[in-house]
Amino acid sequence: MKSPNFLILDEPTNDLDIVSLNVLEEYLLAFPGSLIIVSHDRYFLDKLADHIFVFEGDGLIKDYVGKYSEYREMVKELEAAKERELMKTKEPAIIKNNDEKKTAGKLTWKEQRELEEIEEKLDTLEKEKSSLEAALSSGSLSPEELTKYSLRIGEVILDLDRLGDRWLELTP
Repeated sequence: MKSPNFLILDEPTNDLDIVSLNVLEEYLLAFPGSLIIVSHDRYFLDKLADHIFVFEGDGLIKDYVGKYSEYREMVKELEAAKERELMKTKEPAIIKNNDEKKTAGKLTWKEQRELEEIEEKLDTLEKEKSSLEAALSSGSLSPEELTKYSLRIGEVILDLDRLGDRWLELTP
């Protein structure tokens, strides 16, 4: 190759022996330009990539600044947090359903106040999510800001899900 500054590689590790794979890795690690790598080889991605686009299907693409193993760890943490939140909200939901049957669908003053607060929070979180999405898609953020915004949008989505579930419980 004659001084490339941009390479696109589609499954570059397929059908390579160990020696060829090591030569490819060394070349790409020393490569001064930009790389786009499509691969299922997690070790290879972890060694070379510092910015990940994860295609999840249905047109959903997640943008993450960092190594692939860090992304997987973040996903596990978010899933664990979501599971904890789900467990916290399930128990009160069961009790709440029994109370709702007794009161024939009427909300108490406290529940009505909670519903109003949830609606305000949902509106605020939706605005924050839109703002974060716009910033992330602008292409003008530093790597540190991308990481910070990516983590925050994950938290916002979890909060929206949790509050949305509670809102559904409270609305008749």
